Amino acid sequence: MPLHAPGPPSLPALVLALSALVAGASAVGGYLVNERHESTVRHLEQKIRPAQGALAQARTAVGDARSACLAEDGAQADALRTDARTRLAQRLPELRALTAYQPQLAAVAQEFDRTTTDWLDGLPAADRAAALAACSGSGSASGGASGSGSGGASGSGAVGAGAEAGEGYPAVHRNADRLTVLLAAEAHDTTADATREGRAVLFYLLVLCGGLVVLAGLTARQITRRLLAPLAGIEQRLRHDAPALDVPAPAAVSRLAHAADALRTRLRTAQRQAHRDHQALVQNGPCVQGLGAILASRHRAGPGVRAHGDLVAAEGLLAGDYLGVIALPDGSTALLLGDVSGHGVEAALLAVQLKCALRGALRTAADPVAAVRAAWHTLDPEDEHFTTLVLARIDPRTGRLSWLNAGHERPFLRRADGTVERLAPTGPLLHPLIEPGPGTWSEHSTPFHPGDLLLLCTDGLTEGRGPGGEFGEQRVADLLAALPERTPDAAVRALHAEADRFGLDWRRDDVTALAATVS
Repeated sequence: MPLHAPGPPSLPALVLALSALVAGASAVGGYLVNERHESTVRHLEQKIRPAQGALAQARTAVGDARSACLAEDGAQADALRTDARTRLAQRLPELRALTAYQPQLAAVAQEFDRTTTDWLDGLPAADRAAALAACSGSGSASGGASGSGSGGASGSGAVGAGAEAGEGYPAVHRNADRLTVLLAAEAHDTTADATREGRAVLFYLLVLCGGLVVLAGLTARQITRRLLAPLAGIEQRLRHDAPALDVPAPAAVSRLAHAADALRTRLRTAQRQAHRDHQALVQNGPCVQGLGAILASRHRAGPGVRAHGDLVAAEGLLAGDYLGVIALPDGSTALLLGDVSGHGVEAALLAVQLKCALRGALRTAADPVAAVRAAWHTLDPEDEHFTTLVLARIDPRTGRLSWLNAGHERPFLRRADGTVERLAPTGPLLHPLIEPGPGTWSEHSTPFHPGDLLLLCTDGLTEGRGPGGEFGEQRVADLLAALPERTPDAAVRALHAEADRFGLDWRRDDVTALAATVS
């Protein structure tokens, strides 16, 4: 029997093999990138964050040791000095161990350990003037001044000891600052790497899903062409030939034909469903990004008003918080910020509806009470979700700030002189089962001049928790009071930076802040 050379593979077979190769490569690539992403996150959580915490505690202990040195002698100063030395003996080795993975960090941490130890060991205990010189931030000058007031050999010895130790504290402070900057840069770079790797994992998953969908469709097509179609042809010929021969078709062949028809129908249904699933995957990413952009979008403010806000979702890109800045027809600027109960997709969809209703009502009538009523009518009576929100209007021409607070966090108003006021609620929250009557919500007003700063935020910030407990409203008020640059973007950046230093759990709830001022 002659042998026939195998022909070239068919196009469907090549596409099937390529799809299998893409799916396999995507699975392997996604696994490797995910392992790297988890390693980066572990490095951030187990090395960098603990190192920043250990450095902060060490700096606090150094400050306590210096305070005890500068204070009048007594039992309280001795206790503070002893406690500071004990804490440094614990934190300095821990800091060296946590920074050993990176040569530059390890070198600076070792230098900080050395200068701190030398400074503590060189502190004079008997001579008060020398102790003040050793703990002064001005270096040896303080020691010289102290020594000039004493006479004899004991005076010159105090001068030398004070100068030597006084030069140690600036070095301790300088090395602590260097280590703080290096750790902050390391945390920033590692967080950026983790974000990029997380996006890469999502990309690999999308490619894998697409490859699997194509592979399933091509497999169903090949089964239909190579198995079911020939069986259907055999069944049709048997049915056509059986009456002519007056011979009934065998029962086994008839059952096989029926089974083939049922399998073909199921495969066609599965193929159509696989195609719809593939289209849903293709559309899902842009849809989520678009909804997230609607929730966090800020339009142009009116004349004389500057505003800046930011929204950080607890899960992915979608949040239950929403914010907006709207220039009204009368020349004033409206700011809105709300919080839907819960977070995730359902809360985000309701937040988009509420924001659109509020924005349309404000642009039409510029009446906050009417806008809140329009938002209440958006709520579904059969849904358990509710929302809190605050609307503020700033009119630079009259120098007035008006607000309507529907059960939301009390806004912060920092005056030009540094005092911080809180704007009280003016009505209840919006719930589908609580129908509002006349006068349910009202609008209050207060003067608002250049130098004043308004901050709206959600409870994801004030009630957020970290290793030290709750972030708290007082922390926000203190930060605003001490804010060196009174601009909206500076205020929002400072709040986020303080939340990072506090160790806020960003995954617990959505965090949103919106600030505004007049020029």
